[in-house]
Amino acid sequence: TVGTIVSVLAGISSFGLFFKETRKRNRQLVRIEKELNTGNLQLRLPMNALSDQRFTKPATLTQLKALSNPPRIISICGSKEELQEALKGLSILGKRLRQATAFVVVIPTDGSKRPDWNLPADYPGWLAEAHDLSSWQTYFDELSPEESNSQFRWFGLNSGGRSFGSGAGESPEWLQVLGQHLRPTDILDENDGGIEGTNVESVVKAQQNFYQALTQGNLEEMIGICSSEDATPVSEVIEAGGRIDDWKACLEDGARPEGMVVSGSDVFIVSDTEAYSTVVEFPANTGVDTATLLAVQRWGRSSVSEDWQLQLHETIPWSPEAKAQGTLRCDCRGCVALTRSAERRTFGGLIG
Repeated sequence: TVGTIVSVLAGISSFGLFFKETRKRNRQLVRIEKELNTGNLQLRLPMNALSDQRFTKPATLTQLKALSNPPRIISICGSKEELQEALKGLSILGKRLRQATAFVVVIPTDGSKRPDWNLPADYPGWLAEAHDLSSWQTYFDELSPEESNSQFRWFGLNSGGRSFGSGAGESPEWLQVLGQHLRPTDILDENDGGIEGTNVESVVKAQQNFYQALTQGNLEEMIGICSSEDATPVSEVIEAGGRIDDWKACLEDGARPEGMVVSGSDVFIVSDTEAYSTVVEFPANTGVDTATLLAVQRWGRSSVSEDWQLQLHETIPWSPEAKAQGTLRCDCRGCVALTRSAERRTFGGLIG
């Protein structure tokens, strides 16, 4: 009968919902177990520059959670080449990691060591040291036993020891990770003078020229600052149907960020022809006192005799109060905006 058919269908539907909910619950329990298993991992945090010691004494992640200002942790695992690529992206954001009380733990799978990873000569204040390296390697192997030991893997833990992200195969977009999960814990100061030194002076000057053209609406100067090459991250948005506003439109009255203050400039030089800069932006007349943004610029040139040219500019909201909900990307053609879709609740995490 019709009633019988309806009852059977209702039963099947209820069983399907029960099965789906059970799978979600199991995934949540697995994630919680993996998070708890990180508690016994040990590391040494970097000391401040004035200390005679480079690192603190070893402490477990459980012990670190009890500190008055507990750290956030990113751990990356892979071969020398994979670690070099991941650490390049993290080095670009080094000062921002420190402002977010975030530390990076590096776990090599091939016996490589710090000198092999193309890090700056001085020890970065965001680079922690794994203690009892084999326990970290075992933990990563247990997270994804089906993967080869040469496969890049990473995970992140918030100050409470909960997982905020993980993955395998390639590095995430670290700028997006900061915007979503590693927001600043330090007070961002408009008067932060930023980095100094003759080795970074030319990049800092190029960055200052860019912001002068941006805030004053100088189209001719902006065209001269930008490289003529299209940036792939901007092209990807356009090819996916995104709209680009050319620089003429971006620099018009009412459209440009007139009156915006920038501070805390930082520079990471990869080579004589590749460099990156970051800065915190304080837009004017937003109606919100804490509306700060984090910007990253990629610079290039053909030789040391030439001026740096802007290849890519990216900006995300970056404040303690809220996750970043959008990204701005600019190159020689102008700017495209990306908005973040609604976040779905998941019970995964820690890679698997």
